[in-house]
Amino acid sequence: MKQTESVKQLPVRSWRRFLDITTTPVKATLLGMLVIYLLIIFGYALRQFNTTDIMPPLKPINTEALKQMGPFTVRVKTGMFIKHFPVFDVSKNMFQLDAIVWFEFNGDEMNLDTIERFSFDNGKMIYKSPPEIKVEGTNIFVRYNVICELKTNLQFHRFPLEDHRLPIMMTNEFVTPDEMIFVVGGTSFELFSKEAPGGWLFGDLSVDAGIQPLALDKNDTAKTAESPKALFIANVIKSSSRRSLVIFLPLYSMVFLALLAFLMNAANTAGKIGLASSALTGLLGYRFVLEQMIPQVGYFTTTDSIYLLLLVFAFVNFCIQLFLTRYVMVNTADPAAAVTSELISSCIFVCALVLLTAATTYLILF
Repeated sequence: MKQTESVKQLPVRSWRRFLDITTTPVKATLLGMLVIYLLIIFGYALRQFNTTDIMPPLKPINTEALKQMGPFTVRVKTGMFIKHFPVFDVSKNMFQLDAIVWFEFNGDEMNLDTIERFSFDNGKMIYKSPPEIKVEGTNIFVRYNVICELKTNLQFHRFPLEDHRLPIMMTNEFVTPDEMIFVVGGTSFELFSKEAPGGWLFGDLSVDAGIQPLALDKNDTAKTAESPKALFIANVIKSSSRRSLVIFLPLYSMVFLALLAFLMNAANTAGKIGLASSALTGLLGYRFVLEQMIPQVGYFTTTDSIYLLLLVFAFVNFCIQLFLTRYVMVNTADPAAAVTSELISSCIFVCALVLLTAATTYLILF
């Protein structure tokens, strides 16, 4: 009868041991679950299109605006075909495009000399070919081969998990919207290849046309300068997880090294302090490496926020390990001191995992 009762109690004891957070297997399981969770949320963030880029302001031309312009406003169809990017440096906001820009208009209504005065906002025209003209009755189709250097204002708040919208604003500052407006369609913007240099891919393309009014005097709304604009937008998508792995893998590896101190026996004071201090000094030294990777901006990026989070985490962990090892060394004569230290260490370990999970989730996904 006693044997039967002892056999029935075995599963209960095994469950209690499985739920005992002071045991190394349980701690190792929790740590492994954290690794899997981090891989999932980083993978999710890498698959999402996420950008904080601000598009240039553009006043659309609606039906009411067309009525105000009058019947003599010339409508010029325009478009762009980008052959390739000789320079494509996202981190420095520098781009150079080799493209074909075309226009289609009524030759009786608009002069070719006016059309070819187009330019790009925040851009410098390096080369513009002579016009290639096709005439069908009064309809004129003209195209130019151009090489233009653009300086954009892409945002890096989510670096290295960010995507971008590359805006290319074409304008003609020698006419007013009352004289001419640009007209674009769904197929007005095309790319030769969806692949971009530096591990990027081009996603959806969009076009828009309108007016960009410039206030010459803030106290006098009548003093404005307006010109017709055509906006070509290319979504630039991260094509691989290489950047994220290179940045975050060393950071979290050092934090996991610090967490391994909680898996050691309470009596191993030297090992606990050694792991905690190694993780802290490793994070401090890795900052010099990060400075070479992070774009030079005046605001905090996701990488900066995560680095500070992990640095504070490693420092607090170092202080906790100092306290626990000091407690054990002072109370070496008390057999219960090691048990108490192990229980406190285990509770702190679980709390640390929860806080690290919540903080990382917030910084990565929000």
